Amino acid sequence: MQLSDFINQALKNIQRGAVDRKSKFRFPVLATFTNNSVSQRIVIARKFNEDQKSLLIFTDEKSQKFTELKNNSHCNLLFWDAGKKMQVSANGFAQILSKEDAQPYWQNLSDIQKKDYQINPPPKSIIEAHNAYEFATSMNRFTVIEIFFQDLDILVLSNNGHQRANYNIKSLKQSWVTP
Repeated sequence: MQLSDFINQALKNIQRGAVDRKSKFRFPVLATFTNNSVSQRIVIARKFNEDQKSLLIFTDEKSQKFTELKNNSHCNLLFWDAGKKMQVSANGFAQILSKEDAQPYWQNLSDIQKKDYQINPPPKSIIEAHNAYEFATSMNRFTVIEIFFQDLDILVLSNNGHQRANYNIKSLKQSWVTP
């Protein structure tokens, strides 16, 4: 297998994850960094920009990830497909879209999806019971975050020998590395 084909296959899997609800790359783990700690959570891949090598995710502007990315835009997305035994670790930085730029994405959400960004009190607030919250339809804390990949670490496990490569997006430098 050619190195460029190996890297392109990983990128195609990320792209597919943003459009195919059954793709294992649909739900990457997002790691953010604050002070001396790392936070991780599963997010939903919403749209992949092939030219920019970036991925859109949605969040609530009162969420922990929003605050962490606003304070430190450096982050990592980890994709894993057990069937393909492929792992892709994407280091990058986040950019928060303006409310105006996020508006078309908001318009495409169903009413049920919109409720996720209208919960009162905001995410991670202490409540009396598991259902002690409401939906305030007058609120809209919907936010779109674009994560621009800076480099990829791609690993495929195989009984015939593992394969691993690095790809620096900015310099376009590609290299096979020891698995």
